[in-house]
Amino acid sequence: MALNKDLLGAALYNKAQGYNDQDIDDIDQARRDFWIAIAGEIINHLKSNATISVPGLGLVAPSGGGPVTGISTTGTIL
Repeated sequence: MALNKDLLGAALYNKAQGYNDQDIDDIDQARRDFWIAIAGEIINHLKSNATISVPGLGLVAPSGGGPVTGISTTGTIL
């Protein structure tokens, strides 16, 4: 599956809900915890949905000049 703004947006919204309307003693720590949770959601979305294309067998430069070519393969971000 490709990256999806709707899925990521919903995941971020749901994660943020856990931080709303709370009594907070240490606002700085609460902010850190919030952003760590948000970063985790973004990382998980990338790991689950991103597909990358990389040269599978390396790059080839023609001896007489011209564009560098290669064979691509797809993979996922681990």
